[in-house]
Amino acid sequence: MEFGPMKALVYLGPRRMELQEARDPDPEAGEVVLETAAAAICGSDLHGFREASPRRVPPLVMGHEAVGRIVAVGAGVDPARLGERAVLRPILACGACEPCRLGRTNLCARGRLVGRDLAGAFAERLAVPASAAVPISAVVPDELATLTEPLANAVHVTARSVGAGDDVLVIGAGPIGTLMVRMALEHGAGRAFVADPVAGRRELARAQGAIPLESEDPATELLERTGGRGADVVIDAAGLEPTWALGLRAVRPGGRIEAVGLGAPAGRIDFFTVVGKEVTVTGSFAWTEPDFARALELVEQGAIDTAGWFTRLPLADGQRAFEELVDTTGRFKVVLVP
Repeated sequence: MEFGPMKALVYLGPRRMELQEARDPDPEAGEVVLETAAAAICGSDLHGFREASPRRVPPLVMGHEAVGRIVAVGAGVDPARLGERAVLRPILACGACEPCRLGRTNLCARGRLVGRDLAGAFAERLAVPASAAVPISAVVPDELATLTEPLANAVHVTARSVGAGDDVLVIGAGPIGTLMVRMALEHGAGRAFVADPVAGRRELARAQGAIPLESEDPATELLERTGGRGADVVIDAAGLEPTWALGLRAVRPGGRIEAVGLGAPAGRIDFFTVVGKEVTVTGSFAWTEPDFARALELVEQGAIDTAGWFTRLPLADGQRAFEELVDTTGRFKVVLVP
């Protein structure tokens, strides 16, 4: 199949995105070309946009939460895949290192991420290994399909940390935090509380089953609601010094904190409380392949209520979309379409 030049949204440095003409990708052996139907903006993309990051080096086409259609295949790929609708599974693991052999492909020593280490989905088309294009049902709306990858993050965290009857506190009710609420309840949490300064986001989390903490001192409110005991599990989906402090105040002695958000790359943490409470603090990065498979299953089942979540914008409005997500709270989840 012949294509002409295509358009891609190129990250040029902090707070600079530009729609440019780009070379159309040709699939190498074992690759497919995915024609993008929709690609959502992730919080990690926003971190790269907001400030210089050694992990996202310009010029770069970002975008790793995407769905599309296979329009070309390279040598060794079954031609029957042409026309197949697929969702992007963006972690490219080597399969041979020690973490991969243990099933922890998210920690692959040579792992790459689509949209960070190679051109991503904020473009009309992209070339990826055939294994990174995972078939998805044709009945799943494009916007919902783009949630497969972030939902896999929530599956990864809650499957290992949340037990039956647990009181869970999720800090930050953006898309990732709200998905954490949904998956905490999926894994048997008795109650899932949520703390976020934005009332509209608390309400979107409530729609997933959360109990919003409405006061200006959510840790005190959480302790009151749990009879002074605290949360069994805290999931910090924000990742800032104030939220680290909130989590340590809110978690019960012997409890667990899952560090998910990366709002700040470094900062101070009260290790007196970590030690005194014997708190387990665990970092969480991405997902493993079973997590992704489970997320895809949930998406195809329509298990996530996304009413009020999405704003659909053309790729040409990418600069504005990123600016609004960084500078305002009016949009929840933005999906860019070519």
